[in-house]
Amino acid sequence: MKRKPSSILRAAVSSTLILVLLYVMRGKYGQILSVIKGTDVRIFLSGLALYMCAILLASVRLRLIARVQSIVMTYSDALSLTYIGYFFNNFLPTSIGGDVVKAYYLSKRNIEKTGSYTSVFIDRAIGLVTMVLMAFVALLFAGAGIVERPVKYMIYAITALSAAGVVFMLNEAVARKFSAILFIVRPVEKQLKKAYRAINSYRHHTILIIQSLAISIASQLLFFASMGTLALSIGSRISALDLLLRMPIISMLSLLPSINGLGLREGATVLLFGPLIGKTSAFAVSVLVIAMLLATSLVGGLIYAISPQFRVKLKDLDKETKI
Repeated sequence: MKRKPSSILRAAVSSTLILVLLYVMRGKYGQILSVIKGTDVRIFLSGLALYMCAILLASVRLRLIARVQSIVMTYSDALSLTYIGYFFNNFLPTSIGGDVVKAYYLSKRNIEKTGSYTSVFIDRAIGLVTMVLMAFVALLFAGAGIVERPVKYMIYAITALSAAGVVFMLNEAVARKFSAILFIVRPVEKQLKKAYRAINSYRHHTILIIQSLAISIASQLLFFASMGTLALSIGSRISALDLLLRMPIISMLSLLPSINGLGLREGATVLLFGPLIGKTSAFAVSVLVIAMLLATSLVGGLIYAISPQFRVKLKDLDKETKI
């Protein structure tokens, strides 16, 4: 499999950020190791269980959203796909990501490939928009002086970006104003227009969107709770308000080019939670998050290994990343 420039860029970004973070934390490696060794395994497993519950709900959302594109699948299949997505994200750091795997499988259940990718995109978008909305609402109810100015500005920024994205995707009149720039991507202009129409069609499914948002809120709350539990497993406490305000920022930053957020996620965790629980503990939490993601990925790998219906050739998946 030929390595693409985008894959090289992501690897370079993650490697550089990890090295920078290790440099920043120099002299504290012993303390970090001591904190991690002192992790209460039972509390850590409770955090992992909460994260697994968040995945259970996210799978319900994926199945619901796929129906709009006439893709019918069982809840078991949706859950399996979600776990397999984690496996590909964390163990195959190439252009083949978990979203590509899910879309590839869904395309086998729908003659229209665009609808499959649209379902996965909308599923991811609703999750992110819900998270950002929760942070913005939490900020509105936070007392004056409680939230640091940089955190406020970051929440305002990601909220504005998310709102602009939603308006663009659901309002054809607004999107049409930007159609002139399509000359930049002329070779794939038709595909992009087709994808936009599929995404825009969701504005006609108000009830489904409301249901998906409700499911997403519950899923995100469980995800935030799992993070708080991981911190608790090393003897640190992070308030619910701080989790609501900071976790969406970390999640959004993790979307920037990297290997599944590696380096970005850990750096953002230290930056945003360091002032609350100390850089050493924040770094230790970021390590526990990696352990939690790897455990989730192993479950996905096991499902992939014992489920012939999900087995696909990597070369076929690689073709899916080429437009």
